[in-house]
Amino acid sequence: RDESAAGVVSVVVWPREDRKHPNAPTPDRTLLRQVCEYLDARRLVTTELYVIPPTYRQIAVAVGLKVKSGFGIEAVRRWVELVLRQYLAPLPPYGPDGNGWPLGRRVYGPELEAAALQVEGVEYLEGLRVADLDASGTWQQAANQLVTLASWEVAELLEIGPSPGTGAPTREEREARA
Repeated sequence: RDESAAGVVSVVVWPREDRKHPNAPTPDRTLLRQVCEYLDARRLVTTELYVIPPTYRQIAVAVGLKVKSGFGIEAVRRWVELVLRQYLAPLPPYGPDGNGWPLGRRVYGPELEAAALQVEGVEYLEGLRVADLDASGTWQQAANQLVTLASWEVAELLEIGPSPGTGAPTREEREARA
């Protein structure tokens, strides 16, 4: 995508909620049309306007936890999963600063580690790895724990567990979801 095209404006639209896809909310055609009609009536005649849904980059996170004594392992694991999903969520009140995960912001493993360590009951992490899907639909561990997103992409935490790739939806299941 050419980000420097003069007179071209792209607006990414998220719905307030999406019960079918809570981790990757996507607007329906009606919402896109309504936003387009609203903005089209207010744009300069020379402005080319595109109203589009978000583009998600699917990632997986593997977390090894050492749980403090007196805490249930499964309960702490579920809390860590919830915290990481909320941390990577594209809509407020979640995300790193409460405004949702910004478009194009990289996903960096140590940043996710810091979020996971805030969960009560976590003594320490025995490791955290980040992976993303390659073009063939195979999980690839991110070099240097860094997934770089294009300026129009946002992260979707598709899987979290002890290791990326276990229990991940097949490519057909992911495409059927879209």
